[in-house]
Amino acid sequence: MIPERTHIVVVNDNPEFLELMSDVLRDGRFPTTVIDGDRDDAVDAIRAAKPQLLIIDLRLGRDELHGWEVIQQVRSDSELSDLPTLICTGDREALGLLEDDLADMRRVATLLKPFSIDELMAELQALLTREPA
Repeated sequence: MIPERTHIVVVNDNPEFLELMSDVLRDGRFPTTVIDGDRDDAVDAIRAAKPQLLIIDLRLGRDELHGWEVIQQVRSDSELSDLPTLICTGDREALGLLEDDLADMRRVATLLKPFSIDELMAELQALLTREPA
């Protein structure tokens, strides 16, 4: 079971996705902060929110993999380097290209869109029970 009061930050460029995730997570009694992924200061916003888990998309309103860049910055930040991270994306091709990099990361999981609430909760549970580095 995922501990209640686990603070989750969701970063995405789609307002409808952010609203839906906020509703689903808050219904599960998880404090949730949503961040517009188009922001240039997304890492600062993540840090300021003090999350216990991060949910992020690979593509954030740009042609390149801006979400992946944000993940790399999060992982290089000493305060956030071991933050459990769930990558939610519909971009199978990008996931395939990043497969080796993802395999080397601790406490990172992927979830392909579209997904069910049960799939989401199962991935969150698995991430939160993995041992830190």
